[in-house]
Amino acid sequence: MVQRLNHGTETTVLRKFGINETYQLAMYLIDQYRGTCLSCRYTIPPRLAPVESRAQLEEAVKIAVVDTIMRHPMLQVGMMDATSKTPSWIQLQSLDLTHHIKWPDLGEHEDFEQTVQETFRAQLDDRFQDVSIKQPGWKITIFRQGNAPIMEVLLTWNHPQFDGAGAKVFHEDFLEMLNAENGAYERTGLDGDILTLPEAPPLLPPPIESLKSLPVDLKVLAKAFWEETRPQFLNRDVSWAAWCPIRTSPYKTQYRAFFMDNVSLVAILALCRQNKTTITGLLNGLALIAFSLRLDSTVAPAFQSSTIMDHRRNLPPAPPDAPWVRSDRAVGNYVTQCLHRYETELVARIRSKLPADASEGRDLSADLQRELWAVSAQNRQEIMGKLEAGLRNDLVGLFKYVTDWQQTMSKMAKKTRQFTWLVTNIGVLDGNTSTRLGTTTTRSPTGGDSKSDDGQRWSIDRAQFGLSAEIPAAAIEFAQVSVAGQGMCVSANWPDCAVDETFGENIMADLERWLAQLASL
Repeated sequence: MVQRLNHGTETTVLRKFGINETYQLAMYLIDQYRGTCLSCRYTIPPRLAPVESRAQLEEAVKIAVVDTIMRHPMLQVGMMDATSKTPSWIQLQSLDLTHHIKWPDLGEHEDFEQTVQETFRAQLDDRFQDVSIKQPGWKITIFRQGNAPIMEVLLTWNHPQFDGAGAKVFHEDFLEMLNAENGAYERTGLDGDILTLPEAPPLLPPPIESLKSLPVDLKVLAKAFWEETRPQFLNRDVSWAAWCPIRTSPYKTQYRAFFMDNVSLVAILALCRQNKTTITGLLNGLALIAFSLRLDSTVAPAFQSSTIMDHRRNLPPAPPDAPWVRSDRAVGNYVTQCLHRYETELVARIRSKLPADASEGRDLSADLQRELWAVSAQNRQEIMGKLEAGLRNDLVGLFKYVTDWQQTMSKMAKKTRQFTWLVTNIGVLDGNTSTRLGTTTTRSPTGGDSKSDDGQRWSIDRAQFGLSAEIPAAAIEFAQVSVAGQGMCVSANWPDCAVDETFGENIMADLERWLAQLASL
């Protein structure tokens, strides 16, 4: 469909926003959510590491970004009618890469790690000022110091554009393009920093609701309607997070993260397998113990949490002409949520096994470890049950009945908070493209094969994932990502105006300490 814009030019409307995209844009527009960031540390091949090769390095990065853009149409499109109830994705004629690739100057004596972390935190709260049609809502910021053999690539994006799993695909495909000899696509449209996009409208990954039916049972729909419309004084569910009232301003994200080496991660994964759970289940279990320890039973006798789930595995095969080839490699929005309840009896039992003083007995006792693994296994069962059920009675199915998302989210901010915590896990990032491609004979940029020339290949050694504060959602949100063979990062965010900074830091310290304890068993 072609529409004429106010300034007289014509544009092609590719499709209306999907449910997830509309919901996330509404949160952005009313300042309930800002940015998401997935940062990866890349090892630079020796031939591009010297200072005198800086121009070739930057050109190699730009070409790889262009090839990644051409594989994923959601990186190419802009928004139209963004502030309306029915925004649309539209085709753009060109991209100015200076809006999407930034190389900040980093002095020789600046602290590299500190600069990366400060920028990461700042970008979570940055806004993409123009949500109209000029440029897509994503950017990469690249830090490189002198001739060091590493660079940090921060991918920051506006969530309607794609989800965290899509960001992981971006980094993996970007790495693949860096290691490709000639790239996967011709770059005839690249003139300096201006990328002219193809005239043919791009094929966008369809929204989840157009690929799968979203049946909602009448009983589930009636319950959701009652929870939406009932007066707040009638909500006597003690598992809601009434201890943390929703506050909307001033908007500021508190963000903390810690890293675990691969030896410790392997030990943790072995324990998870023995106890029939996953890292996601374990993080939910550890959070339950931490909040039970840090909050009094009179304030929080029970809890609810939410796990973000990627439904790409439930999608049909990608169309034959899709440049992303497989459904699990789509850069788009395919997340839903799995809700968990921790009843009063369970929480009381856990509290009975905690030390009387939170400053004493900081390790998990044998009794607490048994409770931890039982809860973690139950959490995994709930997630697997949700995945196996497909999208029946899914939250996205309920979302289709919402007609005005900005109004709905504004009302939600005036209600009682439901979730104490949230866990999102985008899984394991493949930092070595030759293993993902299933070959060790891919031609390297310098000739020869990758098996004999691994020293000239790019790789990813570390990743860090973070969300900005989600005002009406969970009090504290945990985000996890790992790199195959390289370790794991766990982060947490919370709204500064609603959660005490010391409280949030104590919760994170508990998780870090207990994971270290479990890894040493």
